[in-house]
Amino acid sequence: MDTTIIRRAVKHVDTATARNIVAYIATLSAPHIDENARLFQPRETVLNSDVDFAIALFGRDAWPSDLTTAGLQAIDPRTVQVAIKLPIWSDEKTNLDWMPDTELPAGILDYNGGLAAASIAGYRASPTKENLLRAVNAIRNADHATANASAPCLLDDPTRVKYRECFEVRRWAASLVALHFIRNGMNQNLSGETEDIWWDVGNAARRSKADPSVPIANPNENWAAWMFLGWSFNPSTHSSSYTGEGFSKLGLSHHATFIALRTEVARPKNSASIYEDYVNAVRFAPSGWTLPVATFALRHISERLASGDRPSLASIATAITQIYSGLTEANKKLPVADRGKLEPIIAQIVALLGQ
Repeated sequence: MDTTIIRRAVKHVDTATARNIVAYIATLSAPHIDENARLFQPRETVLNSDVDFAIALFGRDAWPSDLTTAGLQAIDPRTVQVAIKLPIWSDEKTNLDWMPDTELPAGILDYNGGLAAASIAGYRASPTKENLLRAVNAIRNADHATANASAPCLLDDPTRVKYRECFEVRRWAASLVALHFIRNGMNQNLSGETEDIWWDVGNAARRSKADPSVPIANPNENWAAWMFLGWSFNPSTHSSSYTGEGFSKLGLSHHATFIALRTEVARPKNSASIYEDYVNAVRFAPSGWTLPVATFALRHISERLASGDRPSLASIATAITQIYSGLTEANKKLPVADRGKLEPIIAQIVALLGQ
């Protein structure tokens, strides 16, 4: 609403300028997006539970024993209804929204000769996909560059990391990407590198849990929602451990299992990450899902190996270790009568890896 724009604008500019902003916005042809909109929420519906997720996806609370690799690859994560609320467009009472609570700090804008500031200005002057990527990458580079004394996102340096500032910087860049979608159509195919900033927001929330002295609010909810957003646009590139664990923390094991297996089948050729995805899928799986989930994951690995899709020689020992690690995880949850059912396919995979 105009009154909301003015109220928020006067925190930064005088009243006359705030009114000019309202007048300018009225001239734009961009479509109206309600402040309560949850952008990219699949089918605009939030499911009630983890079991409802399985039923909506598969028709029952079970991993389908007849699901093929091609069948899982055909499921677009952006259309899968989930039981988490993706960020609302604007909510001034929480941080579960797209709108950052602070502007980009000078330490981000001015770093590397003012590259971020110049790239953002370039995007505003010519809002192309290429200029958006330049702006987002400039912000991402500035937020964790060791040479930047003001970088808040040095997540592995406890003496320099500033979790709340990192979360806000990344949310600012995330909202810039979202605005591009709003203005140009929500079904665009941007570079996966651009949407990765959404996953980065979730990672800032995840890592903030390591330091309770500077927590961000709602860390688990932000972790799961933002990582899912980034992952859903490109499930092949991110660790299924981190994305799935965010859902697991919220008690959504069915979601986490789907994420691990959908990631596995999306991995590029010769990826060694599929073995970690298999372990994660078994680890996340509800007890009743364990055998069909492990069977699916192992069958997919076997299919890859049989087609000549192999990890590097340096990765084979680790892959074999992970194969047996997944079996150990499965046996923790399987009935005694089922524990031998995975061993034939595991023996086949180990033999193929050893060739």
